[in-house]
Amino acid sequence: MLHVLFFSDRQVRDKLFALVEGTRGLLLVAGVRHGPGMSPPQEREPFDTLEVNFGQALTQVLVADEGSIEGMWRDPLGDLAERLYPRSKEEAYAATRGYLLLENGRPRAVVRKRGAPQEDLWFLQEALSQLSSRIPPPEPARKPGPRRAPAPRAARRPPAADTEATPPRGTRAYAEPPPPPPPPPVQRDPWKVLGIAPGASKEEARKAFRALVTQYHPDKVAHLAPEFQELAERKTRELLEAWDALEKTLS
Repeated sequence: MLHVLFFSDRQVRDKLFALVEGTRGLLLVAGVRHGPGMSPPQEREPFDTLEVNFGQALTQVLVADEGSIEGMWRDPLGDLAERLYPRSKEEAYAATRGYLLLENGRPRAVVRKRGAPQEDLWFLQEALSQLSSRIPPPEPARKPGPRRAPAPRAARRPPAADTEATPPRGTRAYAEPPPPPPPPPVQRDPWKVLGIAPGASKEEARKAFRALVTQYHPDKVAHLAPEFQELAERKTRELLEAWDALEKTLS
């Protein structure tokens, strides 16, 4: 069975929590982007193939972010991750970005998104087969391999000089001095990063953090060029560091 929830639904958080708590057996929870002209979330890969092949043993919940103004103030996946991983922000963050696998309401694994649906499908089936005997393991021969970067082109050799540049007798050839070390990273004011006035309450800081994390979440630019993805990841790290600093000081 496959369920689709939308960020624009005011009850999306409660519906997500109810599905997680009420589903027996294996459950996959994942966030997806959805917009005009895009196919319905339930018809996309790897979800459609998982439903066709293993729907009898697996329930799926897709939480679709339409990028609407109403939805940007909600973070149902973040709320669920905080509830499931209250002691680890790293695990909670990974759960919001990947495929979260649960069994009887308890988290069992997180499968990282690799971008290509067929690659994600292979690793999802591998993880699911380890949790249920009803799902066979994928064929080892079809395991996606690491992507190789194109080999750099050989540089053209400069034309030979008439005479070799050799140091005069009695002198020593010295290597160029090493480059200076990079400057230390600039510590940014966490209040400015979150866009709130110093001294604001913890609840105000939390709301600002969640709104910005939702706005700059890397999944929202997964379809764009790599430079936009790197920018979103860098901004998300800044927000996480700012919230971590304020959370320790605010009561």
